[in-house]
Amino acid sequence: MKINTRSITLAATLAALCFVTGLLPYVFFLPVTVAAATLSAGVVAFVGLAFGVVSIVYSFVMPASFVAAAFIQAPYIAILPRIMAALGAFGVYKLLAHLIKPQKRGGKIACIAASSAIGSLLNTALVVGMMFLALPSYAADGVTLYVAVPSMLISGGIECACMAVLTPPIVLTLERTVLRGRNKLQAGQKPCDGTTDGTKV
Repeated sequence: MKINTRSITLAATLAALCFVTGLLPYVFFLPVTVAAATLSAGVVAFVGLAFGVVSIVYSFVMPASFVAAAFIQAPYIAILPRIMAALGAFGVYKLLAHLIKPQKRGGKIACIAASSAIGSLLNTALVVGMMFLALPSYAADGVTLYVAVPSMLISGGIECACMAVLTPPIVLTLERTVLRGRNKLQAGQKPCDGTTDGTKV
């Protein structure tokens, strides 16, 4: 199995970035969508796991929200949907890339935007669905799950739009800079300095 140091570094950076995006509205899922379009399935799952763990951490640090209180009661609601949504976004991206074979910039952007939007929707749907399954009678501050779902879905829709707009330029920039050496190696080319960028274990 080839381990690419650039990919590992990017995965660690995206996982750490979850702590930053978690403080901003509607962009919490951004590190996951970027990972889904740039990294391998296993690494994407790791970033999704990191996203879920950060969600739990923030639930204890800032437990005022309806969803945060639910995560405290059932932490797996924050973990499993995030891993599944990350892999879902990865799968959609790979499928679209296979079908469209995007050689031009427009096709590439379309694949990234679509996979990011679908991954975000999956995240919202899986979290809400698992809350209904695990905590059907859950309520916080007098607000029941059934009352809170519409606002959760609206927030999820806004996040979906943000992911579709923000992810493509970030991914394209990373591919031109950070991941350019990895892409050359995958194409069977050697870096210009004569060194290798991966080791086999």
